[in-house]
Amino acid sequence: MTVKSRPPGDRAFVVTCIALKKDFSNKDVGGRIGMASKEVSRRLRKESLDDAAFEQLLAGVEAKPSEVAATTACFEAMEPDPDLTDEERAVAETVILENSRRDRAVFKEMALRSREAPPPDKYPEPGEVEPIRWKAREQMARLKALTVRQRLGAVRFPEFHHWGFVVEAAAESRCATSQDLEEAAGWAQAAAEVAERVKGPEWWINRLKGAAGGVSANVLRVTGKVKAARATFDPAEALWRAGCDPLQIFDPALLLDLEASLCRDERRFEVSLARIAEALDVGLYRDRYLIKKAFTLEAMGDYEHAAEALRKAKPSRQAEPRLWYQQHFNLSVLHTHLERFSEAASLVEDVREVAVALGDRIFLSRVTWLEGRLAVGLGRTPEALRLLEQARAEFAGREMWFDVSLAVLEASALLLDHGRTAEVRALTPTLAEAFKSNGIHREALAALQLFKEAVEQDTATAGLARRVLRFLFRARCDQGLRFSAS
Repeated sequence: MTVKSRPPGDRAFVVTCIALKKDFSNKDVGGRIGMASKEVSRRLRKESLDDAAFEQLLAGVEAKPSEVAATTACFEAMEPDPDLTDEERAVAETVILENSRRDRAVFKEMALRSREAPPPDKYPEPGEVEPIRWKAREQMARLKALTVRQRLGAVRFPEFHHWGFVVEAAAESRCATSQDLEEAAGWAQAAAEVAERVKGPEWWINRLKGAAGGVSANVLRVTGKVKAARATFDPAEALWRAGCDPLQIFDPALLLDLEASLCRDERRFEVSLARIAEALDVGLYRDRYLIKKAFTLEAMGDYEHAAEALRKAKPSRQAEPRLWYQQHFNLSVLHTHLERFSEAASLVEDVREVAVALGDRIFLSRVTWLEGRLAVGLGRTPEALRLLEQARAEFAGREMWFDVSLAVLEASALLLDHGRTAEVRALTPTLAEAFKSNGIHREALAALQLFKEAVEQDTATAGLARRVLRFLFRARCDQGLRFSAS
């Protein structure tokens, strides 16, 4: 049996423990390898065993690779750690052991399931697509109960090594970017791990790897790492273009869609719009592309054409409630930018109903903020202040500091209109948390700092609050935008 080289000090420990577990005497060990028991004993007392002696003694105790790995881990856990006290180490090892027990159960189940015959290592026939995708969704449901780390361990089992898993994990990553970036990154990595292991024709594997790389780049983009996203996206696009997918298992416009977002964040707005136009020609999800087009136009400050693009989208409220919510919520916000408050108000009740049905607390908090913004525009000051304060508190509870800043500035402008400067001073300490956040870029922080200092110096005006607020709306879509107080 060939095993990886172990540090000299733990080799005799490994052999001795396995022998004791199996109740093998030195005579038993020696008998299996043609060695006298005294020689076995002598070797096990040595400070080090070379590779050949270690291999020979492992054969004598009939050691399996799993036994060697488990025993070595036990030895490593017993090694002293100079960075920890005995008490700290006891706590750490207890937690590690508890996690190990849970992992053992998880991976045992995965190993048993991996005995099932793997899916075909070929491009599917039309009738095979849905059964394999159904199997992938069932696997995804089981993996969602695990931690991200456990999932990445689980997908090493052959059970997951099929194209359906790559398709579903990539889709899950895209969905998760708006809710949980750790989840999004985990699913993207799982898709990439499996894409490297799937068997099949090269043109299909290229398409799978291109899709996995594309969603990985998308996660980097959403976290603000735009240069790294581009460096990841370009080779993924090359693989995608070198691949083929006759049945359109992937949306043919997937990489166009992802690049449109990347170009927008790179402030290459015209290129972003061109990619969306291409996606509208070849892709499967017209409504999604139109909503993305509106977002790019909003980043450019073209609210009128952004609203026009949104009105062209027709997602189903029943079949695609999240997309429907996104369209109608964004259209309502655009109406407020254009001071069409009655048109915005006509949409909000339905938007809230969908957010309630989805059970999405972040959606509901944003609807509360929108209702407060509408109340400002409609001149209902007490209601506006109440709703904006409720939204601010809910955003702060989730550490959504950009949204907190929007609510604070909206309320501050209204209070300054009425000369209530003391109440504005009471609000601005909340902004201090924004300066600790990684989710707000430098120019937006500079704008917030200017407003905060103006409040502290008693020179803040409603006009300044609204200028900073308008900038934050644009900066959320365009992180390269520069702020000017004039």
